[in-house]
Amino acid sequence: MALTRVLARAVPEVFVERAEITYAPLAKAYFIIVHPSHVKYWLRFHKKYPHYKRIALRYGVSEHNISGCCPEFFNKADLVNWLVDVLSLSRGERKLLRLCMRT
Repeated sequence: MALTRVLARAVPEVFVERAEITYAPLAKAYFIIVHPSHVKYWLRFHKKYPHYKRIALRYGVSEHNISGCCPEFFNKADLVNWLVDVLSLSRGERKLLRLCMRT
């Protein structure tokens, strides 16, 4: 629920019904899927937050894993930390998001 709210606020022009962290076993990577318009959401996100790539690279994401919609991370913690950094979330928002992601 916290993730959905954070992403909806980040790109308010795209409706976000639900957002969840997903694991792709073949890629062995975590990413965020956004319903109902995954591709539309991430295209707008990329335009609004062009520094998302630079921050993903800092977390060790390869260029190949940035080329899609949401960058793919090898662990959930790095994915959440990347989102926190890109969106410059407040201290309270960071704690809430990280707490919710533990479950």
